[in-house]
Amino acid sequence: DHFLNIWRTKMVTAGEKPGTGFYFCVQCGHRVYLEIGTDRLPPCTKCQGNQFNNKNA
Repeated sequence: DHFLNIWRTKMVTAGEKPGTGFYFCVQCGHRVYLEIGTDRLPPCTKCQGNQFNNKNA
């Protein structure tokens, strides 16, 4: 089950268009929400991190 959760985690980088939903900064855990699926993911507003995933670690 743990393996499946890791497998489903989507890693994205700021500037990409990953689709509507919540994304969590890998560096600090801050949550960013994209309301429109065509929006680009901005850098983290808390730590300026550029790597995100769609699972709250």
